Amino acid sequence: MTGIAIVGTAGRLPGAADLDEYWRNLLDGKDCITRGDSDELRCHVAAELLDDARWIGASGRIDGVYDFDPESFGMAPRTALITDPQHRLLLTTVHQALEDAALIPGRDARVGVFAGVGRNRHEELVRVVSRALGEPIDELALEVGNGKDHSSTKTAFRFGFTGPAITVQTACSTGLVAVHQASQALANQECDIAIAAAAAVRVPDVHGYLYLPGGIGSTDGVCRPFSSRASGAVAGDGVVALVLMRDEDARFEALRTRAVILGSAVNNDGAKSGYASVSAAAQEAVIRDALLFAEVEPSEVGSLEAHGSGTPLGDATEWSALSAVYGTEGKTLVGSVKSNLGHLREASGLAGLVRVVGSLTHDKVPPTINVGVAADFTRERSGLELARTVQGWPRPGARRAAVSAFGLGGTNVHLVLEQARQGFEEPVPDERARPSLVVLSARTEAAVEATGRRWSDALLAGTPLTAAAAVSQLGRSRRAHRRFAVGSDPAVVAADLAEASSSAAATLPAAHQVCFVFPGVGDQYPSMAAGLRAWLPGFDAELDRLMDACGRHADRDLSAVLTAPTAGADDSAPNFSLRRLVERREAGALNEVDTVAAHAMVFSVQVALARSLQGVGIQPDAVVGHSLGELSAATVAGAFSDEDAIRLVMTRARLVDAQPAGAMLALSMSKKEAEELTGPDVWLAAVNSPRSCVVAGQRERILALADALAERGLPGRLLPVTQALHTPLMAPAAEALAELLQQVVIRQPDITIASNVTGGWVDSEITRSDYWYEHLTSTVRFDQALVTASSRCGVLLEIGPGQLRTLAAQSKRDLGDAMVVPTVRRDYQNVRDDSVLLRALGALWCAGVEPSWQALYGSRPGWRDSLPATSLEERRYDIADTVAGTVDLDARRDELLDTRAPATAPGQGGPPPATPDVSPGDADNAVLEALVHVWTEVLGVSDLRVNSDFFDLGGDSMMSVQLIRGLERRLGFHVPAIVVFEESQLGPMARCIDDWNRRESEQHA
Repeated sequence: MTGIAIVGTAGRLPGAADLDEYWRNLLDGKDCITRGDSDELRCHVAAELLDDARWIGASGRIDGVYDFDPESFGMAPRTALITDPQHRLLLTTVHQALEDAALIPGRDARVGVFAGVGRNRHEELVRVVSRALGEPIDELALEVGNGKDHSSTKTAFRFGFTGPAITVQTACSTGLVAVHQASQALANQECDIAIAAAAAVRVPDVHGYLYLPGGIGSTDGVCRPFSSRASGAVAGDGVVALVLMRDEDARFEALRTRAVILGSAVNNDGAKSGYASVSAAAQEAVIRDALLFAEVEPSEVGSLEAHGSGTPLGDATEWSALSAVYGTEGKTLVGSVKSNLGHLREASGLAGLVRVVGSLTHDKVPPTINVGVAADFTRERSGLELARTVQGWPRPGARRAAVSAFGLGGTNVHLVLEQARQGFEEPVPDERARPSLVVLSARTEAAVEATGRRWSDALLAGTPLTAAAAVSQLGRSRRAHRRFAVGSDPAVVAADLAEASSSAAATLPAAHQVCFVFPGVGDQYPSMAAGLRAWLPGFDAELDRLMDACGRHADRDLSAVLTAPTAGADDSAPNFSLRRLVERREAGALNEVDTVAAHAMVFSVQVALARSLQGVGIQPDAVVGHSLGELSAATVAGAFSDEDAIRLVMTRARLVDAQPAGAMLALSMSKKEAEELTGPDVWLAAVNSPRSCVVAGQRERILALADALAERGLPGRLLPVTQALHTPLMAPAAEALAELLQQVVIRQPDITIASNVTGGWVDSEITRSDYWYEHLTSTVRFDQALVTASSRCGVLLEIGPGQLRTLAAQSKRDLGDAMVVPTVRRDYQNVRDDSVLLRALGALWCAGVEPSWQALYGSRPGWRDSLPATSLEERRYDIADTVAGTVDLDARRDELLDTRAPATAPGQGGPPPATPDVSPGDADNAVLEALVHVWTEVLGVSDLRVNSDFFDLGGDSMMSVQLIRGLERRLGFHVPAIVVFEESQLGPMARCIDDWNRRESEQHA
């Protein structure tokens, strides 16, 4: 058989909220069976049983049996309330197992589900409560919510899986048979991922059992497998889920494999002395078949997880079968987890299997406890040894183990496993030194906070930061409440995830559109974006290509401007250098400036960065550029070919450089104030924000103006240019450029552009040469262009270093809630280039823009590890709570029904639902009020809005029947289903019903 990799595990077992705690309990030899005196058991056991001397108050119990988050699975609270908790636990545990595997199977994925649950007692409880509340009983809803047949198909439905969904029911071997069938389905290509799971929980809560001589129950509440004092089992509860894949697929995806299933076999005892008796021959046969199928010799197996129920006959029979096959040279350790947990019935085999997975992973075999003096048959010279203490692996070579489960009635199963084969490589040291981006999301704010704390703990406990980043990006589904953290120090990232600073957290109502914003000349610096060359896919090659092309047009090598020494990031320094900022502001802005090199560098970096971002899935919905940046924007938008754009940029640079000397002065003042400074040889060159303008003109006039303003306490900043761009002084250059544009094909852009010239969206005018003439000679209306862009786009992504954050802050009133995201550090910042860009990706992700994370890893998949599952916001859903205590059912019937809403835990009081606010013309108040009450009753949701959607709240076709019945009961007349569900939202549904009723009344008047 094709090796089957176990890539994800999750479970809730006695004494353990998760499998990590379970493994620690096993190594510690902890007895996890709960035992209590009569007072502690009063709420769980009938008084007459407690008074019976044969009653044994012991069982393996789990916490949170009734806790559930229905909204995370698209289930209405009312549906959750009438659903067997075993089914709900399956959903939750499958969710956790998939996240442990770092897999995100999409809807319609070929995922198979093989699952089984224990005996159902919940349905009768629902009937009792329904009768007490005077509710009608929906037989189909009860069947789907509680029937064993629906445990696997319901899981497939809730997750959207399209592989085979098979309910497995073979009593005590259910869990392992599910693994066998899932493995066969994968080997036969029936699915690409398979879930094997089982839940066995006694509902209503049962604690203990009545000991009967000759029965399966232990005489003293202790389970003692293979002991001379073995007298029977102790019942326990539990749920376990595994995620399986073909081993070669798991290695290709670089998933963390916990163990590999080499082979398995299933058979039945057939005819025997009694239905509950066992057959050594059948057990031996299934073991031999599994080894044959796995192509493994018995001598290669170092550890056996036995069925080991603690019954004298069952243990002796099993030991004889194991000895017949595995009683060879060397030592084979035998154990049974039932000594720790009790007998978990349908889930018992999976509890044993995950114990074996732990042994293979950690090279340790936990002890079998409560044995005392071992049974005589275990001391026979057979090569088998009962593991009584924690032991290392007993055999050399690859670690291999086996596990058995034997179901009441005779369905036997045996699996052979091997330690995980490494399908990934750990990151090299320089990769670990780079910053990582960890992104987290959950359905609610409370859930994302809980997830952040758990991931923080995992990082502090030693989980590699690179693994956490890969899992968060590649192995988690996306939910509305989000946060992210960036860094190379796990402790720093852990603190950020736990604290969720406002700059790194967001609630996502809907994905935002993105506008690429391209700054102009003035904020460039040597080696800008150099730190992205070795990290951002495609950036290095594209930047070199563009710079080389610019150099050919300039007839000189320009590459040195991007490799020149510069004051870069210093990890030991603060992330902001005041000295460099002051030096930059006071540096000789009027010194010689290499205009050609500056144009080439700004254009090349911007276009290369924009295209690299597009290559990792960040697509602009609009673009806007400042001055030269608009040429970059137009190129990215498709108006110019690269060749034509480079000709234009380099020609523009030479033409501008050839113009008479000029100067440009940046001022912190309004447009009106700046216009008052204009006059002969001084023009308003740019309006960047309500408080930021630029004047430009003849050199001596601008210098004199700067001195005069400084004397008045209104200093400006001379820009590092030697010409007066965007003034009539540029007319000769603009005319020459227009001649070149006559020879260039300018296409209608593929991406909408917000214009510097008009401040609005640019249309076909961008294809005319006179537009670009005006672009160089007239005022840059960048403030209006930003307002235009923000009217459509909620994210302004700055492509290259610039002052967009400052300008946006000054334009806050006009830009609204638009988010500004830089991608390249300013030259005075002591931060790494890749750190800045990772923060940009995190901010985009919080805004609902999903990068192509895999593209960031290139051909090498991200290295993954096991990290905590996304937290769910679980509440108690126990239908017995609705009639618990001294509730006056007649007086509080409606209230009890209404409190089954997400905002209030069942059984706790709460106000009846308020009618949503609607205008008087929307619907007759009686119709709307009736609809609100019926929705609340059917769905169990009280926090309703006019735009609440019946199906988004978990409604389905069965509930629609209940809805129509409830409406008829409240309104007193029949409403056809086609009318009710013409609209699925509350307000529109009420209007449709009201309109139909009015038409019917008019026709019969």
